[in-house]
Amino acid sequence: MKPTAVISTFLLSVCSLLSPAAAAVIELEHNQAKELVSEGKILSLDLTLNQVQAYCDGKLVDAHLFHAQGHWRYDLQIKSANGELISLDIDATTGRHSTNKPLPQSCIPRKN
Repeated sequence: MKPTAVISTFLLSVCSLLSPAAAAVIELEHNQAKELVSEGKILSLDLTLNQVQAYCDGKLVDAHLFHAQGHWRYDLQIKSANGELISLDIDATTGRHSTNKPLPQSCIPRKN
């Protein structure tokens, strides 16, 4: 994955879910995301993509940063080598895939 070519084209947004019925979407400026990284609240998108590449190789198509139920999350869209569009829900503080949803079949951890 080459995130540097894509970083300027994706939109980072933060979504605060106060209740299942009410959701507010707030545009997050690049410098605000950088501040969260520098404060140690989230991992950078580059570092997160490096971790994701270990089990789901492809090209970043879109990424969103949001806050839901007290947790920062990255919603990533990745296009695999075979053209499949893969959606991943990643914990922005750890870089790990959400255990709430199974990994797509094409995203299986590699065994060395």
